[in-house]
Amino acid sequence: MLVGTCGQGCLPTLDCGIPWLGYLGLVLLVCLRFLQGLSAAGEIVTITTYLAEVSSPAILSRGAALVNITGACGFLSAKFMSYLVEAIFGVDGVEAWAWRLPFIAAIVPGVIAIIGRRGIPESGMFLAAQAKDQEVAHEKVFAKVKHALQYWPNMLVTFGVVATYGVLQYGCFVWIHSFLAGQGTSPNDRMVVGMITRCLQIVLGLPIGWLSDLVGIGWLMTISSALVMVLGLPLWCVIAAHPTNLMAISMAFGVGFGLLGALTGTLLYHFVVELFPTEVRTTSIGLAYNIGFSLFGGLAPVETTLLYKAHWMGPGFLYSFAGFVGLVSMLASRYWQDSLNIPFVREAPYFGAMCVPARKAPAARELQQRKKLGNISDDDKMDMTENPSESDSNATMV
Repeated sequence: MLVGTCGQGCLPTLDCGIPWLGYLGLVLLVCLRFLQGLSAAGEIVTITTYLAEVSSPAILSRGAALVNITGACGFLSAKFMSYLVEAIFGVDGVEAWAWRLPFIAAIVPGVIAIIGRRGIPESGMFLAAQAKDQEVAHEKVFAKVKHALQYWPNMLVTFGVVATYGVLQYGCFVWIHSFLAGQGTSPNDRMVVGMITRCLQIVLGLPIGWLSDLVGIGWLMTISSALVMVLGLPLWCVIAAHPTNLMAISMAFGVGFGLLGALTGTLLYHFVVELFPTEVRTTSIGLAYNIGFSLFGGLAPVETTLLYKAHWMGPGFLYSFAGFVGLVSMLASRYWQDSLNIPFVREAPYFGAMCVPARKAPAARELQQRKKLGNISDDDKMDMTENPSESDSNATMV
């Protein structure tokens, strides 16, 4: 990540006077952007998994909320740095050379992150799973992927919820800034609404996590998807109708979409870890999250542009449709909750304290799922023989 980011600030450009060196810079830019994206994808997945496995069950959502909170801090810092550099050096200075400074400045948090993570131990949950099943622990890459793909229904649910946030992140928070610039909104006004959006995600992250720990991640994810579906179109209509009115875009974009982003972004990272067992959690989330984010988030700016050209309400329909996809995924996960064997980390609260058919505890369900998929180790068989009640317990309520 550090090389991919800082390296972009050191590349030669076509203005350097040496054509071949400028074209080399373009090639290296593509390579470094690819490296940066690949690193970001790996960072998010491993951090999400690690936080879920080391957090106390009582504060699981609040621990996972740190992913979205720090991500919003990063976006806010990058935006502030860009505006600061432009204010100091002017547009001409930025275009000439000062554009390099934000990339090079990333070395500071990057070095801090590298030093800090050197002393972080593996989670106890991961080490226990590795010790439990040595065959799974030593699986090669392709075998691990094949193992993860056995949970493809859970991956489909992940695609759905990732689609909602991916479209909001890139089709809304990123694309609307470009739209407002094209409509003549001043840079200061764009900075204000951008700060409102990100600050809401930072400030509301822990309260939303607390609420999820109280009533269940399942219900809140369902409600957040429904809100995106219902509010996506009307909020966009306000923005499109009044793109230069600071009050209108502050309320619709800054507050409206900021609240939706805070809900979906904060809850997403806890929800996805509940969908997969420990031994394939990182691999499964990595595949489902990154493919989903690439398809739905990566293409969202192109889709919103084309839809806006087709009809001015087009982007709003896309936002609402993304919420609909997330809602359908959540309802499907609720209906087939026993078949999907979720949640895998914390039994309750999940879909609140509703009285539903009794279900096995997470460890027992993980064991049952491995038995179904043919991944039972000798230790597992011994546990099933010595503790039959653990495998067959139906005492826990969701």
